[in-house]
Amino acid sequence: MIRLSDHIAAAGGWLSLEAFMQLALHHPEEGYYSTAIENIGMRGDFSTTPTLSPILAKAIIARWKEACARCGTRLPLLEIGAGSGALAVKIMDQLGFWNRLNTDYVIVEASPRLREFQHLLLGSQAKIYSGMEKALKHCGGKAFIFSNELVDAFPARVFEYTEQGWQEVGLTVKDGAIREELRPVLQKPLFSHMLEYDSQPGQRIEIHDSYAKWFTAWLPLWSTGSMTVIDYGAEMEYLYHRRPKGSLRGYKSHQVLSGEELYRYPGMTDITCDVNFTDLLELSRNCIGDRVTLTTQRDYLLPYAENTPQDAFLTDEYGAGSHFQVLIHERLQP
Repeated sequence: MIRLSDHIAAAGGWLSLEAFMQLALHHPEEGYYSTAIENIGMRGDFSTTPTLSPILAKAIIARWKEACARCGTRLPLLEIGAGSGALAVKIMDQLGFWNRLNTDYVIVEASPRLREFQHLLLGSQAKIYSGMEKALKHCGGKAFIFSNELVDAFPARVFEYTEQGWQEVGLTVKDGAIREELRPVLQKPLFSHMLEYDSQPGQRIEIHDSYAKWFTAWLPLWSTGSMTVIDYGAEMEYLYHRRPKGSLRGYKSHQVLSGEELYRYPGMTDITCDVNFTDLLELSRNCIGDRVTLTTQRDYLLPYAENTPQDAFLTDEYGAGSHFQVLIHERLQP
């Protein structure tokens, strides 16, 4: 297990929660995504949508065909963060023999352990890369990009509103124990919406700066296609309603952890928070000339639903159908 106190000391006595999440999730030898993932799809660290029903695969294939028609070319399918590979399997089933034979299926997966799972499951049916740059080079810059529960796996900065204004939450060591400590915001977050949030003292929010940096790094390499981002969350005005402590939480052995419990098992706990889609919309809308839409999972999946309990669950307007959002970013000029 990661010795968190050593990393706090190396950081000068205070470690931001973003740095903690990066360490706990992505440390190359001891991070959660490197070593601790087991029983994929059974806890909640990966969406159960692909394992419950083929409905998501049907929706993605339908949108892929539309994008190919508008672009005038057969776009490679590029899945980011394929997890267990369950969605990839269902998409290949929905493609049919001819399309499967003539379409590149490309996966970008940062976790070495998950790449092993995917290689074993998919074999030569998919090209698997560790980063977007190599994957987009393979695709010649043209791709139908999609992800399911990707953004929530990125480390987030955490802020708390105080009588002195917003402060950043980090970790320190006091009396031999890991404790939270607030410090003034020295580096303004890349997204400003959340810090304009009308808050009461004690309100916490999370900002995915790390996702914005990752997204903008590879974006110039993508010339044509469509990108679909599916994740749990909401737009800013709805996200923290009745959530004064924010949405940061962890999953370990089927248990939900919050507060200082999150810091007891670094590297052994899946840590996540809900996604602020107002920020994601800003990222995409800054790409002048591209078309951006936001919808709910219910509206995205409903045209492909069958009369089954699984599809009813996934499109429930009071449950998963509204808790998951779908952002579609189109760059379809040939």
